[in-house]
Amino acid sequence: MSACVLLSVALFNGYPTVYPDTGSYLFTGAFLIALPPFRSPGYSIFIRLTSLGASAWLTIATQAIIVVFVLYETCKHLIGGGSKFRDHCLLAIACVLAALTSLPWEVSLLMPDVFAAVIFLSVYLLVFDGRLRLAERIALAAILAISVAAHMSLLPIAALFIAMLAIPRLAGWRPRGAPAASTMLAWLLVPILAAGLSTAALNRSMGLGFKLSPSGNQFFLGRLFGDGLTADYLRANCPKKPFVACRYLNDLPTSPEQFLFWHPLLHEMDPNGVEIAQIVRGTLAAYPFRFLASSIHQTLRQLVKFQTGQEIRDLALNAPNSNAEIIGQVFPRDVQAFSNSRLIRGRLVSLSSAVAAIDTIVVWLSAAACLILARKRRDVKLNRFFYAAIAFLAINAAICATLAGAYDRYQSRVAWLVPLCLAFYVAQRFGIGDAAIG
Repeated sequence: MSACVLLSVALFNGYPTVYPDTGSYLFTGAFLIALPPFRSPGYSIFIRLTSLGASAWLTIATQAIIVVFVLYETCKHLIGGGSKFRDHCLLAIACVLAALTSLPWEVSLLMPDVFAAVIFLSVYLLVFDGRLRLAERIALAAILAISVAAHMSLLPIAALFIAMLAIPRLAGWRPRGAPAASTMLAWLLVPILAAGLSTAALNRSMGLGFKLSPSGNQFFLGRLFGDGLTADYLRANCPKKPFVACRYLNDLPTSPEQFLFWHPLLHEMDPNGVEIAQIVRGTLAAYPFRFLASSIHQTLRQLVKFQTGQEIRDLALNAPNSNAEIIGQVFPRDVQAFSNSRLIRGRLVSLSSAVAAIDTIVVWLSAAACLILARKRRDVKLNRFFYAAIAFLAINAAICATLAGAYDRYQSRVAWLVPLCLAFYVAQRFGIGDAAIG
């Protein structure tokens, strides 16, 4: 029931929702051929395996089941109670999150975005829940590996979050009920290494080399063009350096999207990425403080930029994509449902805009309520979970904003964690559960 509730957007739409990048993931998964700009192949393989080559519905159903599983384990850790109570608690939380947060939009989307928050829940449980059974630890570790491999941004996000939690543990701090530090590290590092090695191996199998990111610095350079830093660097150095980009001094890209998808510059630059790497290094060396200030500014923007449904509105703007053609090749039996979906007929945009306003208000009110409850109550478990969630949101914003720029989509994928924290506080406040103090 909880999984069905979280699939409400797809059910209302008549088909899983899509983003302009969806077709690339589908194509790579079906034919093991990467399309530039190269994305992490992990999510493509996830689609290939979970869809059984039959329908995208099976993929998003799997996404819903994964989210429900980690939510159930989190309920068990933070609230406790009998199994029947936990079932009811899980369903209530799923209903609240489906009605008032971005979660159902993430679960229903054929993109790796939903796995960002799954990383937080999986890592948190592996670090702090010493009562997990072996089967549960194996399941969470497997989910963590799948999640980290799903998108290029998720590996550094997971690594930083793990480091933040692991350093105090290695220094001797051990919360009550948490596993030993050595056990914790093993269950965290093995999935991270597995995700990295599998990503590099898949890239090599597609002829891209044994690399984590065959696109190299392309996305990062797009972000630097968007900030204007690279344009200033090229104008100051082109008389001395024979860059291909020097041919476009009067017509340089002014946004990441323009550089990656529309401007001819990227296609004319060295395909091995040598010139891109040189320009990135030169820009950073020339303007380190401007880059730092820009990164801080973009991070702050990303922290407050999380309106639900950017993928819906971007598609409505006719962003270049090949979704229809590729769905016809990969899931031919889905073509009619995809074509008749509300999203493709333009009937989901107004709803996404209305939902975005509601969800944004809910996140801010939830954050304020959680801060008040955290100060007034001494429930160490719930407070620790809330503060860890805030730290994870900050890490997500910093990585995404620094490497790619600030976009609603990147933060909306994790913003629902704040209302989730409030749901746990409310459950404990009204005596619904028996969460332990300390």
